[in-house]
This record gives sequence, C-alpha cells and structure tokens, in this order.
Amino acid sequence: MVLNAKQRRALLIGVVGFIAIGGFPPWKDTSPPPAGSPLPFAPISMPPSVAGHSIEIDITRLGIMWMLMVVVTGASIWMGKDADSAGADPEKDLAAGKFKNNVEPIPSLPIVGKSSGAKILDSLTSEARSSKDSAGGLKLKFPERKVGELLSESEDDPEYWSLISDARGRVLLPADKRLQLELAKEGEASLDFLSSMGNKEARSAIVSLDLSETELNVETLSYLRFLPALEELDLSGTEVGDDDLDEIIKLTQLKKLWLDDTKTSKAAAEKLSALTNLKKLSLSHLDAGESEINSLKLRIPSCEVVVREGKS
Repeated sequence: MVLNAKQRRALLIGVVGFIAIGGFPPWKDTSPPPAGSPLPFAPISMPPSVAGHSIEIDITRLGIMWMLMVVVTGASIWMGKDADSAGADPEKDLAAGKFKNNVEPIPSLPIVGKSSGAKILDSLTSEARSSKDSAGGLKLKFPERKVGELLSESEDDPEYWSLISDARGRVLLPADKRLQLELAKEGEASLDFLSSMGNKEARSAIVSLDLSETELNVETLSYLRFLPALEELDLSGTEVGDDDLDEIIKLTQLKKLWLDDTKTSKAAAEKLSALTNLKKLSLSHLDAGESEINSLKLRIPSCEVVVREGKS
C-alpha cells in the first residue's frame, strides 16, 4: 500500500505518539496494601517514588493507551486515503461529487510535559476530524451543532431534492450544485450563522430555504439578506404575519413562496406584488376571489396563486 502525504503525516504522528506514551507511561504501586494502586504518569527514567513501596509500570493502562493510539492512527490514515486522487484532478473530483463533509487538519503533536501521556492521547483523539480540502469547491461553515440538513437539486427534476449532508461544521461541496437548506424543526429558529457561513459565491449556492414549522421573528428573517440568490422560501406553519413580509419583499430573486397556515391575511398578496419574479405563491389558508389576490394576478400574471379552493 502506497501512502499519500496526508497518510504519511498521520502515520508519523501516530509513531511519535506511540513512542511518547511509552516514554511517559502510567505507573502503579504493587506493594500491599493496596496492591496495584494507580500512580501518575512519569518519565520511564524517573518513576514516581513512594517510600517503602514497590513501583512498576502499569502494563494494563499502557496497553489500553497504545491500542487507542493505533485505532486513532489507523482512522486518520483511512480518512486520508483519497487525498492523492482528489489532488490529481480536483475539478473532476468536484464534478463527481466526491467531496463530503470536510474535517479539520490534524495539528502538530503537542510538546510532552511532566503529566503527559493522557494529554497526548486526549489531543490526538480530538484531532480525528478531517480537514478542509484545498482543492476548491464551495466552502460553507455552519455552527458545530446541527442546524438542519443540506440537500441538492436533482438534475432531472427541479422539484426534487436529495440529501447531501447535515448542516453542521465545515462542509465542502462541488461548485456547480444548487442547494436547499432545511432548518431543524425543533426550538426557535436562528439564522445569524448565515452572515459568516461563507463568501457571497458560496452563499449564492443556496437557492432554496425551508423554514416551515419553525419559530420565527422579524430579526430572524432579517438574515435572509445574506442569501442573495434565494429563489424558493417555505414559511408554512410559522407565525409569520403581514408585518413580517417587509423582509420578504427585499428578496428580489424569489420565485416560489409558501405561506400556508401562517398569520398572513389577504393583504399579504397586495404587499407581495413587489416580487415581480414570483412564479408561485401558496396561501392555501385564504379564500379565492379576494380583490387583493386578483390584484396580484393582474400585476404578476405569470404568478400561480394557490388558495383554499385550489390553484387559480
């Protein structure tokens, strides 16, 4: 097996960590009583001293730490296995959709101090996240907690979206994808992360946003301005009312808008007539035939309006 650069680095860190743990092993007191009492880590050349007691290396603890080091190193090598193929032709790999959730680069091994076998192990365990690939693509940064899901528009059917990954942490995606962000339904919705999610090109990849069944307010909706290419917005089942639409009409690229089962009234249709690119508006909780709805149809004749009695 030929290792690439990332795998060689992971192997080197693993070997150094393996040696470092052996150089600063755990100790135990073998003099009764109490026989086998664990003692702190200490250099192999300077074991801890307890007057009148016999001290020796705690082989069980040392073996467990070495086994964990082998597992972490093996996982790091496995996660770096595609580095050569991605580096050989990054554009081809991006087009093929090979890149998924990216992970943090493995930091350099910490300097060993007096307490140190456990610190080394903790550090290496926390490092087992992958790193951002420098080959290119769309780089999106979400909060470390999961805020929802990312979906990709089907090439065959623009009405169908397929799951790509959770919206959590750093994500690297092909540059040619049209994405939908579906926010998690539980708790109060927060969109403040949109302002730092990525550059304008990356944020423009999100053309559809599903906020249905979430708890929204005007401040939350104000962050929609950070999605400059937003074409579809689903606010169904939310507390959005007529006054909240002032933020919505700023989304000049909007083509589809769902306001089913919201607090919007017939006056919403009149206000939304400012969205001249609108192709579909769903207000299924309102009755057909309202003058405001008819006015919207006159101002935007290409807009399909869905109301209680069906499509009109």
